[in-house]
Amino acid sequence: MKPYSNGCLLTSTEKYLFTILLLATVSMMGCSIEKAYSQLEDSQVDEPSTDSKKDDESKSSSKDKSTSKMFVKITSHKNADVVDAGELDIYGISSDSGSRDCIVEVDWNNDKPAQIVTPTGPGGSSDFSTWTYTYTKDYHEIEEGPNELTSKLTCINPGPVTKWFSVTLTGVPPPFPRPLPVP
Repeated sequence: MKPYSNGCLLTSTEKYLFTILLLATVSMMGCSIEKAYSQLEDSQVDEPSTDSKKDDESKSSSKDKSTSKMFVKITSHKNADVVDAGELDIYGISSDSGSRDCIVEVDWNNDKPAQIVTPTGPGGSSDFSTWTYTYTKDYHEIEEGPNELTSKLTCINPGPVTKWFSVTLTGVPPPFPRPLPVP
């Protein structure tokens, strides 16, 4: 093995470890960025800062302006809502239409794999402008305590572009069934 111009020698094991460390660092940074953006409201994610508007205007000829209008939102529940533990139906909206190439997925506490929701938009089976999903034991039911539900819109055309929206619900024990009256 030849030394580099600065005299350092790296063995193949050191190169491998360096590559693994670099990939892990980049992966962790991506997860941190995703987590930070998932908690922002739509207006915070969609609107560029004042300083970057000039850059966006110069790029507008190469990018479709509709990407800044893209969003996804859980509409059936608000952050900090209290719900019964167990199965839960959620509903939402997105900027998708039958003519775009988009998909909406949801997860529970970042549990993977994410689950594809059922599109209910007027454009048919590929229109995620409105959607629904039921958390069941097949994926994950709502637990007692905090439950972070995240919706994710991914569009290939225009794109690729991804938007997130999360709510944290508090699960409480479901009410016990009332005993039947004795005749």
